[in-house]
Amino acid sequence: MRFGICTSVGSACNSGESTPSHVLISIGVPREFIGGTLRVTFGEENTREDVDFLVDNLCKIVEELKEK
Repeated sequence: MRFGICTSVGSACNSGESTPSHVLISIGVPREFIGGTLRVTFGEENTREDVDFLVDNLCKIVEELKEK
């Protein structure tokens, strides 16, 4: 968890597995990109501000990772 944001990789049905998501494969995501996917789930209680917070902070996290 970073900035209070919890995410996962792969699809929910593959949670905890190290194999590529069959969902991502079936929708045509190239295998070389599947390892870089990120699953984010929102519910009916989330707001536009929650989405903005996620986007703003994901950008910061990506920039930090690029610097490493």
